[in-house]
Amino acid sequence: MLLLLTVTGVSAAIADKLIFYARVAKLSMQEPDRRLAMPLPEVAKKQIADTWHAPRGTGRLHEGQDIFAPKGTPVLSATNGFVYNIGENNLGGQTVSVIGAGGRVYYYAHLNAYAPGLAVGDRVNTRTVLGFVGTTGNAQGTPPHLHFGIYTSSGAINPLPLLADRNSPPLTNAAPQKSTRNRKV
Repeated sequence: MLLLLTVTGVSAAIADKLIFYARVAKLSMQEPDRRLAMPLPEVAKKQIADTWHAPRGTGRLHEGQDIFAPKGTPVLSATNGFVYNIGENNLGGQTVSVIGAGGRVYYYAHLNAYAPGLAVGDRVNTRTVLGFVGTTGNAQGTPPHLHFGIYTSSGAINPLPLLADRNSPPLTNAAPQKSTRNRKV
């Protein structure tokens, strides 16, 4: 009986991964979003100082935009897609990555905390809270902010030209959908 439960559990996990990869493949075939919702709803685009490709140490350029806000401010997904990764690294600290249309990966870094219940494989939309502004990773000792980056198959692109204030519809290509899954894949 235990063996059957173990095999069934493994089969379900494999099935979940296959479904996730099929969804990602379908997203990759779609046209990338031309406009993205501002990930911090109380911040207007005109308030962002362009930090794209600013020097960061020896031989490294900044691959994103720093969007400053009080610690604990909710960070919303800028696009519809699926949570691709939740984890921690030296530069970004606590991070969430969302994969969206065109296979673009949207990277949210320096989070103080993750949204409760958020899991890899979850469907997200522009109203989904991913986490909260913080100073983790190499942002320790700086004012709280969100590092927002976009990665394509050919490398990082500047998010600033794509960002739109939250009161400027439409924000994404696809209609938002409620997540019905909360299992890790």
